[in-house]
Amino acid sequence: MNSCISHDLTQKAPEVIAPFQRLLAVGETKRSGLILCKVHYAEFAGPGAVIGCPVEPTYSSVIAIGSPEIFEVVTHEQRQKAYSRRIQWVRWLHKIVAQPDPIQRAEKLFAGFEEFFGGEVLADIPDTVLALLAGVLPQTIASLRSHTPHLKAAGNFTWHLHPEQFHTHVNALDWRALQPSVSKPTPAARANPPEPMSTLPYSA
Repeated sequence: MNSCISHDLTQKAPEVIAPFQRLLAVGETKRSGLILCKVHYAEFAGPGAVIGCPVEPTYSSVIAIGSPEIFEVVTHEQRQKAYSRRIQWVRWLHKIVAQPDPIQRAEKLFAGFEEFFGGEVLADIPDTVLALLAGVLPQTIASLRSHTPHLKAAGNFTWHLHPEQFHTHVNALDWRALQPSVSKPTPAARANPPEPMSTLPYSA
């Protein structure tokens, strides 16, 4: 898989979402998604999930996995579907973090992401971000990596909770780079939307 991981600063994510006053969602035709980091936790918005909801806390950073296509949610049906998909991804992550043991939470998160994206992508995601998703300490993620050789961190990035820079061995992608793909669907596109992915780590 051609993975691509990036970040953006706290103040930049609203620059993309707020000025347009529109609802966005992740496209369903690729194995890609966004890790939406908040102050104390993170969520994963996979294929089809709505992002930039008006009631959401501000994102402290956004990490793109793969090459997500971002589109504008226009119709009532699109809104229903996008919110439904976001709820399904929230439930998928909730099943992981509901485990009482932190090691089990980390293991299940690794298994879910590895199944969907592959081990190479996991190696690119910093321990701090995975810890925010699983609700564990970064040391727990690091310890699990040390016992799972193929999931060890690539080591080619620098990431902090409020980063100034984020470096990986893959190409950088930020919110501004996503803007060209954000556009209202044409009548033809609405009539013949692309087929959504059939393999997802949750039950629809």
